[in-house]
Amino acid sequence: MGIVGGNYTDVNEAVTPLEPAKPYSQYAPDMHVSVGCIPCTRAHLSAVSAALKAGDAETAREEISALMEYDLTPEKLAATPEKDREVLAKYAEGISAIQEKLAEPVPELTAIAAALKEAIRFARADGIEHPEVQLRLERSEEHVNGLERIRFAPEKLLRLEPEMRDEIKQVLPEIREARHKLVNGIVTPDDLEIAAARFAEISRKVNGDPDSETLKLAQKEAAELNSRFRQDVLKAWGGKSYESTRQ
Repeated sequence: MGIVGGNYTDVNEAVTPLEPAKPYSQYAPDMHVSVGCIPCTRAHLSAVSAALKAGDAETAREEISALMEYDLTPEKLAATPEKDREVLAKYAEGISAIQEKLAEPVPELTAIAAALKEAIRFARADGIEHPEVQLRLERSEEHVNGLERIRFAPEKLLRLEPEMRDEIKQVLPEIREARHKLVNGIVTPDDLEIAAARFAEISRKVNGDPDSETLKLAQKEAAELNSRFRQDVLKAWGGKSYESTRQ
């Protein structure tokens, strides 16, 4: 027995160790909700480069869309610590330039496919109710409802070039069907997978591919950005790992 502050305590009493803090996301344990994410940017940029090397412009568009809409937003960049912010802001410009080269006629479809594919990864690790899943579902619903009721409203369809108008009118029933599944049928990660695949198919059908010269140029720029990004991150962190800079 020992005496602490006049009270008897048992020095042999076991002390329960504190459990480590649970990460915000099991899928992305390095993720910080309110700031730009270096590991997220590295993963997306690497995927953009890989997709373009394979000639897959639509997957590259999806990766860029997810990165710019959820990770490299102006709000998150503004809240990011200076060293990381300088690197991320620099590469946000280069990534945006590639996005412009690959610009598609209906970017909302790409954004939906991108968000739902990323939501699947969060849902499988963190559950369908995780905030990152719900955020992407909410934004996807906004995109698809905006397409149907605003951008592709009858009076606006009439203003399109005949070829584009006919193409959109043909795909509208598919968009409605996919929207119904998205809004009313997402209960499990498998449901997300079905919805994501459907919107990805529609997006590929509508958005197509850029010309070969544009694709080659985007491929070259993405490869260079991907290589330089790693070098700049190491320089910013003084050769240390991401984990060690957060301790």
